[in-house]
Amino acid sequence: MPNTSRLASGHAALSALARGGLWLSVLLLIAIALLVAGQVVMRNVFSIGLHWADELARWFGIALVYLTIPYLLNQGTHIAVELLPSRLRGRWRTAALALSELAVAIFAGLSLVAFFKFLERAARFKTPALELPNLIFYMPAIIGIALLGLIAITRLFSLLRGTEPS
Repeated sequence: MPNTSRLASGHAALSALARGGLWLSVLLLIAIALLVAGQVVMRNVFSIGLHWADELARWFGIALVYLTIPYLLNQGTHIAVELLPSRLRGRWRTAALALSELAVAIFAGLSLVAFFKFLERAARFKTPALELPNLIFYMPAIIGIALLGLIAITRLFSLLRGTEPS
């Protein structure tokens, strides 16, 4: 089990990264609104279609979701079914919460393995409009899932040390 100071500093670093992902997501949301509005104006006023704007907005939307998820888990504000843990006390509650964090960490690990397997074949292909390599296109999702897994692990260690994460 890692010592408490390393766990706290690691959690602080992950919290800062998660907060950075949230702020980047806010900027991406603004960019999506500008892209959609700009595309409507260009099409209806100037009769110019921006073929790349839809794909860029889609990429920003995917990034927005995956970069926000770690922040939500870190704050304990993600969607959770708490029917069982809310009724339990003591070690049983801690065990249920730890099992939940372990499940999130395993999900993140399996998702990263799946991305690796997928990108072994698809990394060399490019998106149609922007011609971004798939590795770049999926990178926000990979970063978000990796950060999600790391945060779940630090929350699990906190539970095992007797401190319930927020």
